[in-house]
Amino acid sequence: MARDRSQIQSTLANLLPKLEDPDSDIRFMSLSDLANALSSPASSYISSDTHTSSRIVEGLLKALNDGHGEVQNQALKCMAPLGVRVPHDTLSPLLDKLSTLQPTTSDVSGNIRDAAMRTLVAALPQPQAAGQASQEAQKSYSAISRVLIPRLVGKTVLPNQRSAHKLAPGMLQPDKEKAYSADAVDLLIEVVRCFGVMLQSPELVELLRCVMSIIESPTAGSVVKKRSLAAIGVLAIYLDEEQLSHFVSNLIESFRSPHLTTVHRRYLIATVAALAKSSPSKFGPYLKTLAPFILSAIGKEEFEESAEDSDDSRDPDPEVDELRETALITLEAIIASCSLQMQPFVMESIDAALRFLRYDPNMATEDDEDMGGVEDNGSDDGVTSATEDDEDDEYGDFDGDGEMSDVDDVSWKVRRCSSKVLYAIITGTVAVDNATLYGQVVPSLISRLLREREENVKVEVLGCLSGLVRKSGTGVTPASTSSTEPGSGPASGSRKRRRQDSEANIEDIDLSTLAYSKPSPPISPSSPQAGPQAEIAALTAKMVHALTTMWRKATIPLKQAAVLLLRYLALSRNGALADHLQQIEDPIADALKVSSASQANTNSTSTTTATGASLQIEALALISAVTETNSASSLLPFLMALIPAVATTVRGRNFKVSSEALGTIEQMIKALTPPRLQSGDKDHAMQLGKLSEVVFEKVTDNNADLEVRHKAVLVAGVLLARTSSTSLLPAATRANGLHILSDRLKNETTRLPSARAIAIFAPYVKSPNDLTSEWLRDVSLELGANLRKADRSLRGSCLDALKGLGLNNVSASMYDAKTIHEIAAMLLPLLTSNDFHLLTPALIILAKIIPTDPKGLVGKGMIDAFCTIVASPITGAPLKAFLFVVKVVGEQGVGAELMNNFLKVGVSGDSAVVGKAIGTLAVFGGSNMPVGIQDLQAELSRAQDVPQQCLTITILGEIGFRLGPNSPLSPDIFVKGLSADSDKVRLTAAVAFGSAGASNIKEYLPLILHDLGSGAGADYLLLHSLREILQHQDRVAQDVAPFAKDLWEKLFTASEADDNRAVGAECIGRLSLIEPGTYVPQLQSYLQNKKAEVRGTVITAFRYTLTDTSDTYNTLLKSIMVPLLTVMLSDSDLGNRRLAITTLNSAIHNKPALILPELDKFLPIVLQDSTIKPELIRVVSYGPFKMDVDDGLDLRKSCYETFYALLELPTAAALSLSTIFDRIVVGVVDDHDIRTLCNLLVIRLAQIAPEESRQRLTSLSENFKVVLSRKPKDTAVKQEIEKMSEANAGVVRTTLELERHFGNGGEAIETMGWKSYLEWLRRDFAHLIREVESGH
Repeated sequence: MARDRSQIQSTLANLLPKLEDPDSDIRFMSLSDLANALSSPASSYISSDTHTSSRIVEGLLKALNDGHGEVQNQALKCMAPLGVRVPHDTLSPLLDKLSTLQPTTSDVSGNIRDAAMRTLVAALPQPQAAGQASQEAQKSYSAISRVLIPRLVGKTVLPNQRSAHKLAPGMLQPDKEKAYSADAVDLLIEVVRCFGVMLQSPELVELLRCVMSIIESPTAGSVVKKRSLAAIGVLAIYLDEEQLSHFVSNLIESFRSPHLTTVHRRYLIATVAALAKSSPSKFGPYLKTLAPFILSAIGKEEFEESAEDSDDSRDPDPEVDELRETALITLEAIIASCSLQMQPFVMESIDAALRFLRYDPNMATEDDEDMGGVEDNGSDDGVTSATEDDEDDEYGDFDGDGEMSDVDDVSWKVRRCSSKVLYAIITGTVAVDNATLYGQVVPSLISRLLREREENVKVEVLGCLSGLVRKSGTGVTPASTSSTEPGSGPASGSRKRRRQDSEANIEDIDLSTLAYSKPSPPISPSSPQAGPQAEIAALTAKMVHALTTMWRKATIPLKQAAVLLLRYLALSRNGALADHLQQIEDPIADALKVSSASQANTNSTSTTTATGASLQIEALALISAVTETNSASSLLPFLMALIPAVATTVRGRNFKVSSEALGTIEQMIKALTPPRLQSGDKDHAMQLGKLSEVVFEKVTDNNADLEVRHKAVLVAGVLLARTSSTSLLPAATRANGLHILSDRLKNETTRLPSARAIAIFAPYVKSPNDLTSEWLRDVSLELGANLRKADRSLRGSCLDALKGLGLNNVSASMYDAKTIHEIAAMLLPLLTSNDFHLLTPALIILAKIIPTDPKGLVGKGMIDAFCTIVASPITGAPLKAFLFVVKVVGEQGVGAELMNNFLKVGVSGDSAVVGKAIGTLAVFGGSNMPVGIQDLQAELSRAQDVPQQCLTITILGEIGFRLGPNSPLSPDIFVKGLSADSDKVRLTAAVAFGSAGASNIKEYLPLILHDLGSGAGADYLLLHSLREILQHQDRVAQDVAPFAKDLWEKLFTASEADDNRAVGAECIGRLSLIEPGTYVPQLQSYLQNKKAEVRGTVITAFRYTLTDTSDTYNTLLKSIMVPLLTVMLSDSDLGNRRLAITTLNSAIHNKPALILPELDKFLPIVLQDSTIKPELIRVVSYGPFKMDVDDGLDLRKSCYETFYALLELPTAAALSLSTIFDRIVVGVVDDHDIRTLCNLLVIRLAQIAPEESRQRLTSLSENFKVVLSRKPKDTAVKQEIEKMSEANAGVVRTTLELERHFGNGGEAIETMGWKSYLEWLRRDFAHLIREVESGH
């Protein structure tokens, strides 16, 4: 290190004299070397070497005044590393000299001085978080406060500061030659951005006064005024309540001034927008006074007065139009930022927006509300408009060189801003009644679309309509499943079954339910009778007419916006566009054949990012949406017209367009084949032939992009699957497709999608003619060979494909014995408990193929693998599959050796798994089993050690479950175990008691009822027995019903003990589902119980009922769900409220259709409980140490988990996200678990609500900075340090994801804090960013 320092000292000594060399090239190179030297860690000594730093400063000051621009720029690059190294004693003189630096020649720009000062200020040590500042940051602020701020304002600000010489005129004050300096305002912004939290009240007030003087000055230019507005936004963040109140009071006085000019008024209104964007929470309460000033500028009275003046002068005043534009921009900002405070002004805002949406002084006044019919008189069918000629175009006169030229007309900006105001109202959180929204706003928007001449306005109008449709729509669940989903369904097809899958001792797997799945049922169009959907349905015809009318002369951005609106309409409900398919097919076809010429026609002034490729992608997505949501019978003419264009698009060069086109073809195939299409004909076969040609062409095209080939392979799988056992695809084409699929499976780059395609195809094989034995053998062995690969996704997909082929009776019957043995050998390595996702399908395949050759397949290798499985605990679906395989082995008469090996494993394995396996074999293995029921009973009577007793009891319980009423076992065997000395034996006996009782209710349940209530300890065991019984709801419901009343009462009594409450609640919930009409209302009545424990039990019990998917129960819940949850969420007990929010979370997952329409009744309660409440924080002493314990933490965690559940819904974008976002921003600085959830939620919101997320970037960055600035205590243990490191990595990961979506936020006022945070993060946490990006 000393050597490096000596080297830097020598380098600087040689460089500094060269800064004055006559040769400009030498000066330039010397400055370049100086920048590198200052950036070196070895130059850190300069911060304590005043002499060297002074020489560097003098040299750089001269270089900044150099006559050569390249030398100046190189000197500017040295200012940032100098800011890090400059001693604090030198900083004040440096700022002073920089601020008074004057150009020495006419070739030198004065702007270089301000750029150097901004660079220097940004590089100085800054406060890391709100109110936290290091000693270096304090010294930097001291120099800025003493030198720079007085230089900006032109006077000493703080009383304790004394200037040694008379101050020059302030940089923010007007100059005789240059008037006001925009560079000086930028310098102010940089100072406030970096040191705003440290600025003292007099400094903030004085800076604010100077900026407002610029805004109110009639001589200041527009550029400097716009920068001043940005400065107002930055300063407002750091104003306290008193300062902000005083500033608003002055603003109001300015608005009321009798001498207020139009220009002055415009900038005052813009100031309101700057304040609302930068500090919405602080500024919101003042809108009650300020909003009328904004609305008056666009009010009816002023509009009529201006219209009269325009009639007199025959020319509209451009300053008035600019005022209206600014007022509308401000109105949009305050509605978006302060929606709650703007609620009283919503109707007035809508009136103003609609008024200026029609404002077009260059056109004759017409009644926009009279939209007329949607049919064209020249249309023969009354649907399709005749748009071949321009002769009857009512706006054709404005397309030529007529008298009315609108070259200088800026009224379109006013109309565009009006559209944006309406968009903010439609998509925001302000409440608007449906009559206004659909009766006034939407008709006006459609009318404007027909009359508007300016493209930008049309794009904004379409955005409004799209936002409304998106918000009104319930979100259609596509009828067709994606090609990426496996062809065979899961082991159970309903939520009720999935709930049962989580248990071990349930019914055996029914392979028939796995063999076939029937996605894409016929589409049933929906016709809403009332509500937003009905309103949209009534207006659909007018919207489609307007879109098709304006299509001819539309540019690409406008066409893309129109296509997007049509897609939202299509997805709003099934059959939404069914009556308009003929009208939209020509525009869609036109969009698909976008040429370079039409791309050149894009309006350069449009703010919409659109290209020919993006338009094609949107058009293809529209076709997919229409195809998914309309019946096959109505789609055929539509698809026949578009298939050639889609096929041409697939063959295009743009891989993104081609991939999207293949996705569209997939939806077309599903619409043209069973089960969506009941019966096909030659027309369908012809269209499918065209589609198959282009699909197989892409699959075999090795020059195509890999992503396109992958997609084509999947679509080929769908095509072969959906045309199986039909005449829709010729046999030769089908054989060729199968050969291509087999060939692609052997290719390393396409084997994964090929395996998935085979998994899609396999369940649809219904006839031996659908495939050949040779093809089946080849692909099965290739799939099996891939099971050895390291790629887990590949292994899973190959296993799914093998499962589909094996479970299909047709394809399974075509396997030869050799192939079956080879497949079984390939599956054996997967029979471990290391990966349950691969274990379950492997076991299911074995269960299917073992009966083909039981003695040959169940050998030593398979038995050893089974013994490996029972050595580890497994539950749920893997255990269910394993027991089913064991049952198959026993039924085939080859279970004796397996039983012997299980007995050898014995207590060394997992007793629950080993016991169930042995019990299953004992029942289904026949008489050749080495151990019988009598042997097991004898073993239980003489077993002394606890593990052996547990194992034997588990075996007997499984036997009782399997044999049911035919079981020779007496309940006394299990009852005796309930009184054993060992807790483990008692619990095992209780579970086995319930397991055996589930198949013999009449004998076992009376015994349980008799003893239930005899004591807390006994009740705990019997409740576990009841849970085992009630888990088999479908099986036991009829037998349990006679005992339900007594059981109901005893369950509540037994659940009063703390240890019994959780399992008792589960039993109550499951019992409720046996007779929901009787018991669920009783649950509701128990919520009024005075005991908090009883209410908590009921809340938990209700959660277990929500997994029932029967129509009967859903109908019952419709009437009681809202009052039931409302009472739960309002419970006075803290623990019960947490349980209630967990129940609400479950309801969101399982009953979203019942919850979402009533969400406004629940969400405020959840939002309130997500706040930190000081009264729930208590101090606990641990010896000499004291720590805070937050009793509300678990409740808050449940609230944030509910937010997560809401945002994971497909319809999350239609929710009111503003208030949820507020809580998420606050949650970033909450507990570690809450912060982790918030990071995920922020990323999710960036995807579904980008505009809302952009507005929150600054507030998020402030809280991110707080987290990253936390330092571990000196006494912190390893776990605390690791948790803090994990928190920092999570924040950085979230930041990088947001940066990917939004960049640095640009120059917008509301994102300046975000931009500053990114710079700080990359400077101070570069190592952490590298670690996160590398995945470490």
